[in-house]
Amino acid sequence: MAAVGLFAGVFSLLIYLCIILVPVALLVVLQVWLCKKSIRLGLILPGVSLVMSLILAFGVIAFSSLSTAGASGELVLEQNGQVVERTVTENGTVTVYDGEGNITDQYPDPNYEDNRAESEQISLTMIAVAGVMFLVFNIPTLVFGGIWLHYKNRQDLQDDLRKMKVEDLG
Repeated sequence: MAAVGLFAGVFSLLIYLCIILVPVALLVVLQVWLCKKSIRLGLILPGVSLVMSLILAFGVIAFSSLSTAGASGELVLEQNGQVVERTVTENGTVTVYDGEGNITDQYPDPNYEDNRAESEQISLTMIAVAGVMFLVFNIPTLVFGGIWLHYKNRQDLQDDLRKMKVEDLG
């Protein structure tokens, strides 16, 4: 019975590897084809990959600042589902509303400085996370760029050989 489970696990692993590796191989083949067609066309995939990694990195920073900058609220409900009291904390001020939306109490948030220091720490962490994401998502950029450099150097070498032939004949 354990052999059947092991076989199924190995088989599913092979399926998942094929699902991942086939698109990657197709992208590499596309990059080689574009580079053979024209050196300028070979810059399309590295450029797209670089732009995508920049978008992801800036997106992480932008959305992490949105999540730490918002207001937080707390709802207290009665038995029948009616709101009795709502507490909103925003910009260092705690405002308490009754069930009809009238302000019943307003005072400075005693934990505001601690929360602000924590949000700055989260921001630094998110910048580090965005930097790591930028590096990881630039791996395809490096691969596509390496393929492009190979074909560019190859074309430059062929151009130099043609120039030497012309000079030798002339």
